[in-house]
Amino acid sequence: MFPPLTTLLLAAVFPLAGQSNPAFTIHLPTANVSACEAEYWAEIDGPEAQRLWSYAIYEGGDRWTVPLRASTAGDYRLLRVEKRQGEKREAVPLREDSHTKMRLNAELTRESGEPRSGPLVEAGEFKTFFAAQEPWCLNDHTIAQDPDNVWHMFAITHEKPFNYDKDPATRLAHATAKTLLQNPWDAQPPAIVADWDKHREFLLWAPHVVKHDGLYYMFVCVGDKGTHNAYRIHLLTSPDLKQWSRHPHNPLVIDGFDGRDPMVLRLEDRWVMYYTANSTPDGGNHIVAAVTSEDLVHWSDRRVVFVHPRAGTYGGPTESPFVVRRGDHYYLFVCDNLWTNVFVSRNPYHWCFQDHVGRIQAHACEVVRDVDGKWYITHAGWHLGPLKIAPLHWKDGSNRSDPAS
Repeated sequence: MFPPLTTLLLAAVFPLAGQSNPAFTIHLPTANVSACEAEYWAEIDGPEAQRLWSYAIYEGGDRWTVPLRASTAGDYRLLRVEKRQGEKREAVPLREDSHTKMRLNAELTRESGEPRSGPLVEAGEFKTFFAAQEPWCLNDHTIAQDPDNVWHMFAITHEKPFNYDKDPATRLAHATAKTLLQNPWDAQPPAIVADWDKHREFLLWAPHVVKHDGLYYMFVCVGDKGTHNAYRIHLLTSPDLKQWSRHPHNPLVIDGFDGRDPMVLRLEDRWVMYYTANSTPDGGNHIVAAVTSEDLVHWSDRRVVFVHPRAGTYGGPTESPFVVRRGDHYYLFVCDNLWTNVFVSRNPYHWCFQDHVGRIQAHACEVVRDVDGKWYITHAGWHLGPLKIAPLHWKDGSNRSDPAS
């Protein structure tokens, strides 16, 4: 099982073992940071009259860190911090015990990165392929093929308008199709219904399905009753995508705030589960976390693979993480309300906020590769109408692609 929640405080911003990560440690007299969707940015003075900006990462209490990503060795000084919320800018005072000076050695400098001439991934026109029967709606979903090559879709569903107290989404919608682009898909009875008494399932959110050794593994967030600080991710298995069994090892992962939206990818000799969470269990910066496994059941401690400048709790700009490998690069798709932002990296355990290479108007997207090798991206949302799908166009020049999951 995942370690106790008290061990989940962010220990390091970047995940590479043995790598020193230069950062200022500062103290800000901010109150209730989790209640506001704000960003905290620091202005830094560097050698040769450089002026840099870096966002602050919340680590609990009044403590923040400001990573220093610079390509020139020398002396750096943190000048000031400002809180940004929309168009509003507000100076934030630093406490006197803040660490505001640093000498950056040459071995710790960062490469400036590859030049980007434009977006590396774009979507075509979205078209409807499935609509839930009124008054039901659909949200985060997953798509997979069964042994007979029939496509299956599983999704969050609840009645409109969304009322968390009435129904936080306690069943998974199910639809099937003979081809990915069939319109419409065929509605099926709910695939799974949450059972709090037997399985401690308060809700069913954001399923993701992978196939391994003839068995289908569904990872789904089941939440928790009365708290957002210990959300659970459970596992169900099926031989055919029709009949599902809860795994006796549940819960696999426990994390807060609202640790949810699992996505699982095979990387060499292990599996990696990406999910959205926060830098501290009670809030802080929105992040993408990752855990690893050799058997899809027992998972490692979490590592933080992406940090967004925005701090808060509910929702946030790192929802529905999805990772695609193309050649030597890994693309991270994350949802920020009505938009999905795309970031690229050569390291599947670390993306930088500065490595933004695409923006697609889609919510809770899944990236799907059809049997003919063509790529697609889906789009859903409880207030956004039916499920939709669009061609996904890569502009990275890569001729090598790995499957999406």
